[in-house]
Amino acid sequence: MYNPFVAFGLITTLVFTSTHLKANPEVPALTKEQVISQLKLSHHFEGGYFRQTFKADHRDKVTTSRGERTTMTAIFYMLTDDNKIDHFHTKYSDGIEFYHMGAPITYHMIYPDGHYEKVVVGPDIQNGQQLQLAVPGGTYKAAELTTGTYGLVSEAVAPGWEKEDMIDVSSDELLEKFPQHKNIIERLANNKK
Repeated sequence: MYNPFVAFGLITTLVFTSTHLKANPEVPALTKEQVISQLKLSHHFEGGYFRQTFKADHRDKVTTSRGERTTMTAIFYMLTDDNKIDHFHTKYSDGIEFYHMGAPITYHMIYPDGHYEKVVVGPDIQNGQQLQLAVPGGTYKAAELTTGTYGLVSEAVAPGWEKEDMIDVSSDELLEKFPQHKNIIERLANNKK
């Protein structure tokens, strides 16, 4: 038996669904070149690509043992299939990585007390990937793209990052401090002396 209310409901559902899909279309996949161009990314000296997106110049600075710093900075950061590794380094400030798009990025951390942790930052939260990762200052951190063409994250740093706060370390220095992590250090540390 024909029911006009059921028919109206079906038509409304079809119209709403069709309108909803048009209002929220699926975003097409972007190439790494398109992401680099759209976000105006440049090569980063650690590896990968970046652009600073925020610096809290509008607030009073905070005093650190290395001088005054802004309260926070933020960057886009991307690893690519032809620039896969962000070598081990550390900084004084705390940082938080936020996943955006592309393939997951694997982070390797060696904490000041010597313990090691591996975290994958990516979209597959059902299988243990994380959408964000907090890294305390003083932690030695490396990152790598293990699959895919690119992975894009943001990093917020507080107090705000300045190049003088970066501590680049060689594999020899890390091996002397943390010989128990020889394999990962030899693979992901900078080989300069």
